[in-house]
Amino acid sequence: MERWYGKVALVTGASAGIGAGICRTLVQHGMVVVGCARSVDKIRAICEEDAVKTSPGKLVAIKCDLTQESEIVSMFDEILRTFGRLDLCVNNAGLGHDSPLLTGNTSDWRNMLDVSALGFFP
Repeated sequence: MERWYGKVALVTGASAGIGAGICRTLVQHGMVVVGCARSVDKIRAICEEDAVKTSPGKLVAIKCDLTQESEIVSMFDEILRTFGRLDLCVNNAGLGHDSPLLTGNTSDWRNMLDVSALGFFP
C-alpha cells in the first residue's frame, strides 16, 4: 500500500457498508479519498470518526447521484479542480430491484445499469 500513499481515490457508494469500509481503509493507508453518495451527510459522519480523523489520509465527501449525468460531470470537475488528478476509482455503488427477467420492469433494469455500470461514463 505504500505506493498509494498520498494518491487520490474516488469511492462510489461511500455512505454505508462496503463503500464506507473501503474509505476507512484507504484513509488509514494515507490516501486522499473522495467518497461520493446520495447521502453525503453519512459520509461527513464517517469523516468525523476518530479513526478517520487521526489517519494519515483524508476523506472528502461529495454528493453525487450516479443516475444523474450532470452530477457525475460536476463531481469529476470538482475532483480535478481540488486535487488536480484522480489515481484510483472504486466503483462500489450499486443497487438491486426485485425485477425478474420474464416479468420485471425495464425501468428497474435501466436504473440498476445506470448506477452499477454506467455511473462512471457520462
